Amino acid sequence: MKRLPINAKQIPTPMSSLAPTVFCPRRADGRRSDGRTGFSLLELLTVLAIVAILAVASSLLMGNRQSGAVRATLDELEGVISNAQQAAMAMGRDVALVSWGPWEGLRIAYGDATLALDGDSGDEPYFITIGEKLLKGDPLPFISETVFPKEIQQTVVVGYHYSASDGVQRKACLVTAGVGDNDKWEKAKGDKNQDIGSVVPFTTEMKDVLASENEFCKGESNSISQVLVSGYTKRFSRTVFIKVVTTGNGGQALPNGPMGLIVLMQNGASIFKFYNPGSEGGDGKWRRI
Repeated sequence: MKRLPINAKQIPTPMSSLAPTVFCPRRADGRRSDGRTGFSLLELLTVLAIVAILAVASSLLMGNRQSGAVRATLDELEGVISNAQQAAMAMGRDVALVSWGPWEGLRIAYGDATLALDGDSGDEPYFITIGEKLLKGDPLPFISETVFPKEIQQTVVVGYHYSASDGVQRKACLVTAGVGDNDKWEKAKGDKNQDIGSVVPFTTEMKDVLASENEFCKGESNSISQVLVSGYTKRFSRTVFIKVVTTGNGGQALPNGPMGLIVLMQNGASIFKFYNPGSEGGDGKWRRI
C-alpha cells in the first residue's frame, strides 16, 4: 500500500461514485446518456400496466353500455304504461294501450278506448284512429278509411318507437312473437344467465305467465294488439308481458347478456319490472327493480 506524505490531506470519496446508477436520463434524441439503446425494465412494466388498465376499463365500459341500454328501455316502457294509467285517471275513461309492427319498427301507443271501432276478434274493441293513423299508415290496411266514423278521430300518443339509428335502442330491443324473433329470449339467456322461471314470483303467483304466448308484442305489421287500462282503478284488462334483450349487429341477441322483463297482471295496477345484468358483466341473476 502506498503511504501518503505526512502533510498530505486525504480527499473523501463521494458516496455517489460507490452506489450503482439507478436512473439514466435520456438525451433530446431519445437515446440514453450512457450510450446504450432500448427501454429499461421499469419503463416496460409501466407501459404494460397502462395497457392492462385501459383493457379493463374498456371492458367495463362496454358492459355498462349494454346493461344501460336494457335499463333505459325498461324505464322507457314503464313510463309509457304509467302515462297511459295517468291519462285514464285524468279522463275518467278507459285507455287502450296498443302495440303493432315487427321488432325493427315496433310501436307502443295509447289513447281513449271509448273512441274505438268494434272489431271481430274477442270482446274488446280495436283501438283504431284516423288522425295521424298511428303515425305510419293504417295498421290494418285491409280496412278502408270510409268505415271509420268521424267521432272516433283522436290524438294518439306513441310513447315507444324502435329505431335502429338510436344509439340506445340499437343495443337493446323488444322480443316479439314474430317468426324468427321469438327465440331471442332463449339465445340471450345463454348457458350462464339464471332462468327467470326459477325465481319468485315466477314460482308462485306468476308461475304460468311466461308459459303463454306473447299476445301483446306479436311482431306483425298488419295487426295490432292491446290491453285496456281502467279509467277508475288503473287496472289492466288482461295479463301481458314485454321482454327486452341485449342485441348486437343485425339485431341478434347476445348470449349471457343483460335482459329485462315487464309484466302487467290482469285486474292489477302494478307495473312489475325485472332485470338481469347478465353473467358477462354481472352475476347473471334476476332481481325486481
